[in-house]
Amino acid sequence: MPHLYLRIAGSLAAIFRRHSHISSALNRRQIASLTSDHLKKWVGIFTNDPTDDVIVSASFLETNPFGLVVNGENTGLLLHLQNAGKKNYTLLSAGASYHDPLNYWTLTRNASTLRYNIPLLSGTNFSAPFSLYSEQKPQEVGLTVWINVAEQTPQPSLYTLTALNQTVSVVETQAKWYDPQTLFLYLVLISFLGAGAWLAYNTFFPTLAKRGNKKTKAVKAVVPASPGKAYPDVKPYEEEWIPVQQLKSRASKLKKSGQDGEATSGGEATSGAELSGEKARKRKGKK
Repeated sequence: MPHLYLRIAGSLAAIFRRHSHISSALNRRQIASLTSDHLKKWVGIFTNDPTDDVIVSASFLETNPFGLVVNGENTGLLLHLQNAGKKNYTLLSAGASYHDPLNYWTLTRNASTLRYNIPLLSGTNFSAPFSLYSEQKPQEVGLTVWINVAEQTPQPSLYTLTALNQTVSVVETQAKWYDPQTLFLYLVLISFLGAGAWLAYNTFFPTLAKRGNKKTKAVKAVVPASPGKAYPDVKPYEEEWIPVQQLKSRASKLKKSGQDGEATSGGEATSGAELSGEKARKRKGKK
């Protein structure tokens, strides 16, 4: 580094010698004795700049080898930092922006910005996660990722370093068949199709639908009654447990009902007019 100062001082002395009013006030020894801060003020040369000390780069994750930016999802990246200088720095934040590669890299929109506040000591290196979010039409866009670092000094200065500057492809997300929303959509469609098929079947094939809806009824077997009896010989109970008086009264009732049935329904039933005619004839005969 001192050799660099001497070369700069020699060049300045050669320039100043061409001007008498400057060379009379300054000579080569005086310029060589100037500190680095004075050289910065004279010629604007910045030494020990973070751009020389800090090496930064960015890369997409291994699951995204083609570097695709998916709409509606967070696209992950890794920031790799290495401090090759003697000063200590701090990673304050990182950001990204989208640009138009066909229009002189014009800024189109800003992307995500994350804060870290991670110290980057001299001779160390580390990787920090970063993510992008995009909501734009599928196309080729320019992507720029940068970081903001500051020196660990009482009056820190903020420096911006570029980590990535390349063209990437923005694509739409791929629908998955096992996505809950997709499964719900399938269920709704299947239910609508089933309801439509049922309505069409009942509309165009009503007879088949009615036949299919009929239920077979079990026919109970009827036990025929014996001649001369109103009720069949069916004993759903045991007569041994019934008192004799109740059995006699029940038998007399059955006998009476059987005689009435023979009188009315055994032969042809007589109407009321016939009965009245017979009564009239009997009266005439008595007279």
